Order: sequence, then structure tokens, then C-alpha cells
Amino acid sequence: MTTSPPLDVLVIGAGLAGLTAARALSRAGLAVEVLEKSRGLGGRAATRTVHGTRVDHGAQFFTVRDPRFRAEVDAWLRDGVARVWADGFPSWRAAAGWRAPDPGGNPRYACPDGMNALGKRLAEGLAVTRGARAVALRPADAAWEVELEGGARRWAPRVVVTAPVPQALDLLRGIELPPAVRDGLEAVAYAPCFAVMAGYREAQAPTWPGVRLPGHPDLAWIANDGAKRDPGGGGTVLVLHATPAFTRRRYDDPPATIVADLLRAASAVVPWAERPAWTDHQRWRFALAETPHPERALPVADGLVLGGDGFGGDGGGRLESAYLSGLAAAAALLGEAEG
Repeated sequence: MTTSPPLDVLVIGAGLAGLTAARALSRAGLAVEVLEKSRGLGGRAATRTVHGTRVDHGAQFFTVRDPRFRAEVDAWLRDGVARVWADGFPSWRAAAGWRAPDPGGNPRYACPDGMNALGKRLAEGLAVTRGARAVALRPADAAWEVELEGGARRWAPRVVVTAPVPQALDLLRGIELPPAVRDGLEAVAYAPCFAVMAGYREAQAPTWPGVRLPGHPDLAWIANDGAKRDPGGGGTVLVLHATPAFTRRRYDDPPATIVADLLRAASAVVPWAERPAWTDHQRWRFALAETPHPERALPVADGLVLGGDGFGGDGGGRLESAYLSGLAAAAALLGEAEG
């Protein structure tokens, strides 16, 4: 049996919600460990290096509404972690063509070193164990036991789970939840997204940072990813996000076929899109909370709280939602009213 130092809190998931909760709990003087199944930090705020070029293949940008998140973002701006990318994006429709962004839009922020810079920033000073996939959660005496893939175990009297709700429910499968609580969690629904990254060595980069494609059956978004970065020699990089309907319909198709079809669709907007020097792809099963839970964070048992970007009512799904859910989860464990 694997043992570990005494902990006050285990946080499952090193996305923005989990890291925000862990940081708040650590600042309150608690011993916290974050368990993350992957090698990266930040969840959907994800960046990949492809052919020597950083590419954001998950969340493309973030906005700010809440003053608590504004204070955090102001620090990121001061330190160069983030900067304003655009005040809005143009849109394109097959029948109507281009439409300029609405004037006076709210700033859209991005990270010049990649969106995963947010996770790296929030994780500073925290104990994060990567490659630690939680497979079961169960009560054990006066604590919670988290079983990891491979058989290792961790124990703590309090746990925050920030995995997507279907995965959280799977972890909690042996725990009896009140029917109303389980029904509310099972009602949370996510949209999937297939993302394509495509690099072009000779193509002239678009003049726009990104373009929305409202009403398109297959494509929802095209980003000019290099517009986020400092000038360099990486060439032009486009990031395509498929619509939820396309992704659901084609989720299990061969990736090469999906990539080719999405690049073909993009060629109506960017004529040279079908001629990349390289491509990569990512399937996001839980890309966006279409029907989020109404609560910011949800205590489901003594010392056990659920949170993440699937929580927060109409605001669910945004990076800000994840951040605020992390604060709410920490407040719930500390017995504090949410600020």
C-alpha cells in the first residue's frame, strides 16, 4: 500500500477550478495536494508545441465580468502572463459573407506564451502530482480515500473534485447521494469539440485574430493563432473548432478524415486552408458545459465538494466560471460565505 504525508485536502483536477481552489485552501494554511491525470496544467486552457510552434488547441481566449476574476487578470496583465487579444471577432456566413465585430466589445484576453500559462501561474507553490488518475473515491474512517490508477492511494479529511461532472459521478459511484443531488448532477450536459491545428509555412497570416462561423453546420471557429504570439518564424497557424453537432456525429471517425473535412470547410473562408504543411488534432469530450449546474460549487457529503466549469448557472463553461467555482469550492470547505 502506498502511503503519503498527512494532508488536509485533496483536489482532483488541475484545471483552473482545481488550482484556484487549491491555492485558496493553501493560503488558508491547509496542506493540499492536487492530483492531475495528465501531464499538463490548466485543463481546457491547453497549449501544445507542434513542429516547434506553440498552439492553443483548447480554450482560445477568456473574458472578465466578476471583480474577483478582474483582480486576478489585472495581475496577469501586469506580469505579461496575459494581454488583450481582441475587442471582438468578425463573423462569416456562406450567404452573407463577412460581418465586422460589434464596436465597443469587451476585451478578449489571451496568453502570448500559450493559454496553459494560466495553469502554470495558478500552480506556483502548490503540490501537484501529475499522471495521477483518480479511479475511485470512498469514505475511510474519518477521511476520504482516493484510489489512483495503478493502485496507489491518498487520504485526506476533505476533497474537492473538479473533473467534468460525468467523470465526477463515476468517481462517486459507491457513495450514496440524495436523489435530488444526483438528479441535478446528471442534468449537467457538455458539448464536445474536435479541434484541428494546421501550420502553413508560406501563407500570409490573416489580418483578423479569429472568426466565428454562426450557422455553419461543421465549423464554429477559426483562430489565427499566431496573432496571440510575439513575432517569430513559426509560420501561420490556424486552429479550427468543429461545431458540437459535427463532433457528435463524427466523434469516432478516423481523425485524418475529420481533419481533411474541416480544412475543406475552412477553405471557403481561407482559400489556402486545405494545403497545410502539418496538422494535429484534439478531441475534447467535455469542451463546454451546455447545461451547467446552477450552483458555483456543490457540497455533496461531509468534506466533499464538487466544482469546475460545469458549475455556475448561465455562466458555466467559461474560464472565469472555472475560476469562480474554485473560489466557491474552497469557501465551502472552509465554511465561509462566498465573497
